[in-house]
Amino acid sequence: MLTDSQVSFFNSFGYVFAPEFFSSSEIEKITNVSDSFMKELREGEEVDPEKGQSEDRFVERSEYLTQIVAEDRIYESARKILGERFLWAGSEGHITVNSTHQWHPDRPGNPDEVSYTRLKVNIYLDPIRSESGCLRVIPGSHRWPLHGEIEPERFHQVEDTVRPFDVLGEKMPSVLLESNPGDAIFFNQSLWHAIFNGWAGRRYIALKFAANPQTDTHLASLKYYGNSKMFAPDPAWVGSASDRIQSMVGRLPKLGEKPVSDFLPIRPDR
Repeated sequence: MLTDSQVSFFNSFGYVFAPEFFSSSEIEKITNVSDSFMKELREGEEVDPEKGQSEDRFVERSEYLTQIVAEDRIYESARKILGERFLWAGSEGHITVNSTHQWHPDRPGNPDEVSYTRLKVNIYLDPIRSESGCLRVIPGSHRWPLHGEIEPERFHQVEDTVRPFDVLGEKMPSVLLESNPGDAIFFNQSLWHAIFNGWAGRRYIALKFAANPQTDTHLASLKYYGNSKMFAPDPAWVGSASDRIQSMVGRLPKLGEKPVSDFLPIRPDR
């Protein structure tokens, strides 16, 4: 699991890179299970190179991948970052086609919104380098004032250059997180990040978590970005005998029923 020093790094800079988080035999099995499941979901067809493949509720539908989420390395790392009573916010499985995903935060907003921590863990199943679609992050951009100084108002790069700096996206000061299979990248979803020079067929799994919502704004934001699926967990997890799985999903249906204010999150122009 993440060390206290790594958690401190995450809190300050909004991300932490965990090399060799999984052993070679573990990541080989994760890859084989993921590939087999992705093929099953597309009914044995080849991946369309122009469409790729994106699946939600990905790990929830695999007994082996579910076990990985519930074991110490992932579960306890999420708890150390998010605190007690943290929530499951879903998972994704991807085979990508996009060569560029310009600068953006997944969860933009004002200081109150971005103070509510949402965590994403990316596990890449292929080697990724600076020239082949590695994740780029701007350290500290998960917090104000820096969070609001990049592409103010629209919170997403839509032109070749990043406002208000007139700097090409690929030239933005950032850390390039080159990764090998077995590494894991933990990052705050309010952190500004981007991908350039990606390639068709790049595979990765994303795990998403959220801190226990403390305010009406937190819950409204969680509902907005998590959508209704988050509050209706996969049946396999609802019926899970794992105390850890139950701790992450057991309260979600009731939270989904709780009324919230007319809070309107920022919607980036894309």
